[in-house]
Amino acid sequence: MNEYFSVPLLGYKLKGRTKNFIVWSTISLCLFILIVVMFSNLLSAGLPDFVSDMLASIPGSVSGSAGTATPDFKDFGVNFGVCMQLMLIVGCVYASYLGASANTNGRGDSDITFVYSLPVSRVCAVLTSFVSQLAVLFCYNIVVAVVSAGVLYANNKMSFIGKVFLAVGAFMLIEIIYLAISFLLATFMNSGSQASSISAVVVTVTVLFGLLGSLSKALSVLKVLSPYTYISVFGIIAGESRMYLVGIAAGLLITVTSLVLSVARYNRIDLTLD
Repeated sequence: MNEYFSVPLLGYKLKGRTKNFIVWSTISLCLFILIVVMFSNLLSAGLPDFVSDMLASIPGSVSGSAGTATPDFKDFGVNFGVCMQLMLIVGCVYASYLGASANTNGRGDSDITFVYSLPVSRVCAVLTSFVSQLAVLFCYNIVVAVVSAGVLYANNKMSFIGKVFLAVGAFMLIEIIYLAISFLLATFMNSGSQASSISAVVVTVTVLFGLLGSLSKALSVLKVLSPYTYISVFGIIAGESRMYLVGIAAGLLITVTSLVLSVARYNRIDLTLD
C-alpha cells in the first residue's frame, strides 16, 4: 500500500491545509452571498434592459449569430445560474492554488523526509499529495452546496435543490482539471510563493480563451483550451443543459496525464539530488 498511498503523509498534508481551508471558505462564501445580493439589486436597477442593449450592439459577424436572445433574468433559475457561474471562477482559482502550492513544496525537507525515511516512494508522495488536495476541494464544495441550499431555502426555491447539487458536482469536475493542471505546472517552480501567481494566470488565461471562443465562431477552437467552458453550470441551474460527457472525458484525460507527468518530473529531479 505504501507504494501508492501513505496515510501518515495524507494526515500531514491535510493538517497543513486546515487554516487555509477555513479562511478561503469563509471569504469565498461571503463573496457568494455578496454576488447573490448584488445581482438581485442589479435586477431591480434595470440590468435586463442593459444586457439587452449590449447584446444588440454586438455585430452578428463578431457574435456569430444575429438577434441573440436575452436571458430572462426575472427567472430565478437564470438569476441563480449566473451567480453560480461567477462563483465557479472563485472555485477554479482555489483549486489552482491548491494544486500549485501542493507541488511547489514537493522538493522541500518534509516531503524528502517521507520519501527517504518511511520509506515512501515518489509515486506515493505525489499521489497522496494530490488526494489530499482532492479531499480539501471536496470539503470546500460541500460547504458551497450547503450555503447554496440555504439561499434556496431563504428564497422558497427548494425545487431547485437537485439542480444545485448537480451544479456543485460540475463545480468539482471542472475544479479538478484546474487542480491537475496547476499541480503539473508547479513541478517546474522552485518555491511555494509562486503558487498564487500560477493559479491566477492559469484561470485568467483559460477563462479569457473561453470568453473569446464564445463570442466568435472563428475563435471557437479556443474553448478547447478553457476547462471553464467544458460544463455549463449556468445551463444546469437554468435547465438548459446537462453534464457534458465530452467535458468529463477531457477532464479525466487531463487529470491522468498531469499526474503521470508530475511523477515523471519528480523522479527525474530525485535522480539529480545530492
